[in-house]
Amino acid sequence: MKVIIAGGGTGGHLFPAVALGEEMIRERPDIDVLFVGTAAGLEAKWLPKSVYKYELFDMHGIRGHSTLERARASIEFIRAIGLSLSLVRRFRPNIIVSAGGYASASMGAAAILTRTPLVLMEQNTRPGLVNRTLSRFAKKICVGFSDGANHFNSSKVVVTGNPTRFKYQPDRSRSEDGRLQILVLGGSSGAHRLNIGVVGAFKIYGKSVINWDVVHQTGEADEELVRSAYREIGFAAEVVPFIDDIADALHRADLVIARSGAMTVTDIALGARAAIFVPYPFHKDQQQVHNARVLEKRGGAIIVRDDDQLAPNLARELEALIQNPARLDEMGLRAHQEAHPDAARSIAKICFEVAEKAAA
Repeated sequence: MKVIIAGGGTGGHLFPAVALGEEMIRERPDIDVLFVGTAAGLEAKWLPKSVYKYELFDMHGIRGHSTLERARASIEFIRAIGLSLSLVRRFRPNIIVSAGGYASASMGAAAILTRTPLVLMEQNTRPGLVNRTLSRFAKKICVGFSDGANHFNSSKVVVTGNPTRFKYQPDRSRSEDGRLQILVLGGSSGAHRLNIGVVGAFKIYGKSVINWDVVHQTGEADEELVRSAYREIGFAAEVVPFIDDIADALHRADLVIARSGAMTVTDIALGARAAIFVPYPFHKDQQQVHNARVLEKRGGAIIVRDDDQLAPNLARELEALIQNPARLDEMGLRAHQEAHPDAARSIAKICFEVAEKAAA
């Protein structure tokens, strides 16, 4: 069997795609998996370091840019459709999987034009433009959260959860010295406003931070800025541009402060950790707000707005949580109620069934 898995741009689309591909290979070692992304996305850095087959197209997103950039992106998309059609004819996949994001758009179009079975993965509670457009042509739609099911034709939707590359074994053991472990995540590319807000909150909180252990994922652009800011407040945080083993980082954490991309929410639920979410405020559909509410409704997370009062509001919520360790434990257990640990296996099974039915 041959499979194309298309998606990327950000880690929130790339890593679910990789997780699915890895599960397919585990279950059927003779399967031929090809990943497709864009030369402008995270996959352009990550895939060349992996052992996997891949193709990268020159293509950028269309929404939210200037008229000139939108025109350029449209031309790139038309060119990418031609490349995708050529790839399908050359590779001859039994099925194409769209993991969302603009990186998967041209392959989805090629699937439709060549009548290759198409399966969609939608990580967010509010579907993106690509998957909304492709959904009526898909055989199955695998959604990460039950709240996302209402946006598609119900007969095609399966609530599978989001596939992850790591296995999680939630526990509530604390560090031997009793120090609070805080993990800060801005997403695979970091988040400048969140980075500044978190450091500002720690500065407001004062000398109590010396009793905390903080691991702060900044993204490459803010690494030195954040490291310098911690030095100024006299706090020895562990500052890193990117965390590859997120499961281990969550295992060591008592509390997570994070953006609320779909995969961050998924990881926190699987890891059974309490969270303070600071959703990205500028997305037209407010995707991250809706993602965060999935755990907030369970009692597993608190939402703090990303506005001019971010630092003092974070400091206030931190103080309330830190003074009540039992609440951190309870929030983690409630967040875990939303977890789907077998998501990759469920989606792989659906893909196999769709491909085999089409071949029969």
